[in-house]
Parts: sequence; C-alpha cells; structure tokens
Amino acid sequence: MNWVYRTMIVTAADAVTARTIAEGIAPVSGAGMWTTALSATGSAPATHYISTGSIGPEWGPMLPLKTYEYVDEEWVVTSTYPGEPATLWAACQQYQIPVTEQQVLDLYANSDVTEQEPQIALARLGLQQVQQEIGP
Repeated sequence: MNWVYRTMIVTAADAVTARTIAEGIAPVSGAGMWTTALSATGSAPATHYISTGSIGPEWGPMLPLKTYEYVDEEWVVTSTYPGEPATLWAACQQYQIPVTEQQVLDLYANSDVTEQEPQIALARLGLQQVQQEIGP
C-alpha cells in the first residue's frame, strides 16, 4: 500500500464539514483531523485549520492538489489537480454522512492541499498556529 503525504488546510467555515467527512468514512484514522487552529496573527479566532501526514492511497486521487515552486521571491502554482469531489460526495452518501453536496464542493474550492511540509505551507499562506493561553 503506497501512502501519500498531504498537508491539508481548510477554512474555519469548512472545518466541521472536513471533520465530519473524515470521521464518517474512517472513524479511527479520521478522528482528530483539522483540530490545529490557525490565523494570520497566531491569536484567536481561528481562520483556518490544518491536518498533515500520510493518508491512504485511495485518498490521494480523490483530493485536490496544488504544487508550488518558489520563484523570484514568490510562490507560483506549477500544477493543479482538481480532485474528485463527485467521488467524495458518493462516499458521503454511501456512509450516510450528514453533509450536502454543496458543502463538499465548498470544501474543495476553499481548501489548500499540497505535498508541502506544514511549516512551508503555513509560511506561504501567511498563517501560524493559534496560541492557547496556559492556565495557572
């Protein structure tokens, strides 16, 4: 089985949808995804959430993917793969996951999915982890 590496950043508005789908299709491995909060300042409220790591080979072709190259001090998209939102929507229906087709389409449209290490993707997007205050 050839696992693939992905860094997946979703908007705060789409985070519940992403979590619901991941947990609905893969209750064990999908649990706990997109729980790391991000914002431009590192302060709440979160504007995005990140999940990164290896995913099963069945997910690679299903997800969108952009490839970037750093050229003349800016990030340039060198390739784009739209993914297969219809396949994910069919899986949601099969597993009776309570999301709409529009939510799946929005998730694809608003997500940043790359093979970049998380620190590179965060820097490219101008995001950082939201710092939680540590209580006494």
